[in-house]
Amino acid sequence: MSAVPVLVLTLLLAVVGAEQGASCTVPLASAHGAGMSGPAGRSVAGLSESQLVMARNGVAIGLQRRMPEPVIVAELAALATESSFRNLANPSVPESLNYSNDGLGYDHDSIGPHQLRASVWGSVGIATLMNPVHQINWFYDQAEKIGAAAAGMSPAQLAQAIERSAPNAYAGQLDLARQLYAAFADVDPGATPRSGSSSMAPGCGAGDSGALVPGESSAFGQAVIAHAARWMGTPYVWGGGDTSGPTGGGFDCSGLTLYAVYHASGGRIRLPHYTQAQQDHPATQEVPFAQRAPGDLVFFTAPGDADSHHVGIYYGRDESGRDLLLHAPQTGQTVTLTPLSAWEGERMDIRRYTPQASAGGGINSGGRAS
Repeated sequence: MSAVPVLVLTLLLAVVGAEQGASCTVPLASAHGAGMSGPAGRSVAGLSESQLVMARNGVAIGLQRRMPEPVIVAELAALATESSFRNLANPSVPESLNYSNDGLGYDHDSIGPHQLRASVWGSVGIATLMNPVHQINWFYDQAEKIGAAAAGMSPAQLAQAIERSAPNAYAGQLDLARQLYAAFADVDPGATPRSGSSSMAPGCGAGDSGALVPGESSAFGQAVIAHAARWMGTPYVWGGGDTSGPTGGGFDCSGLTLYAVYHASGGRIRLPHYTQAQQDHPATQEVPFAQRAPGDLVFFTAPGDADSHHVGIYYGRDESGRDLLLHAPQTGQTVTLTPLSAWEGERMDIRRYTPQASAGGGINSGGRAS
């Protein structure tokens, strides 16, 4: 196992202890890696597209900052251990729910892919702390601070020294970390920077993990999205999913929505496992399409049909202004985001659920699960 070169770590730039608050017009210091945008362009068994994009940024930012391979492997092992390459919000830090995320974590007040404690690192602001690019740079900042002492550490030891978690917590992820490093080591980190040679202030823009969730989204709608998004990459299984999570190894479309609404409502809304029954549930409010908001459910009915055949969660818009649906698509696919335009020509009915509404109508396993 190669050691971290002393020269690289001893000649690195000095790191500022706490970054100044940034607005959406002020780029971060160019000494920080900016990451890369666009599809991951690689596949690794067991990891979703969003997880792979997170891992690629771990590598790309490390390369942009000229970090040696063992340090990048340590960062990847830390991401795998702390969050499984997910940007996690935390109900204990309510403001974190205002930012797009890949699910919820419940470890004290830890948020983001490196699970940084808001009470310790939150002086930069939750918007910054919920930005994965900031947290990846944070890890490399800490590696720089260790300096020459890192030369005698293995990647697992370096991750432990930075994260200060349970002993040997990171050794079990080294094989995956090395596999991911090998998958992305040949990327050109300067080919598709997020904004020139620097990164825009965290939380700015849409369609990115850590971006501010649109203001029209209610806290309940954000919670519906968060509870569903934690299962991104989970396989589609017909009839799969209940209030406890995946069944048979996955979710179908209505299994995912009943799970998300149930948990977002604190168990007060228990939807049946059938699309049309969810659409007609007494807890629903019919919403005009023009008034759709993140967290609303979208039901799709084919021309000539009476009942809806598919359901998903309206996620909001991406940076190109396209409406996105968070859903479990079909056999052979996984829980993912898809543009609403994929259902052009079908009727789309928007339904909004509120935890104050009647929670009647228990799980119904009959009918079409979708």
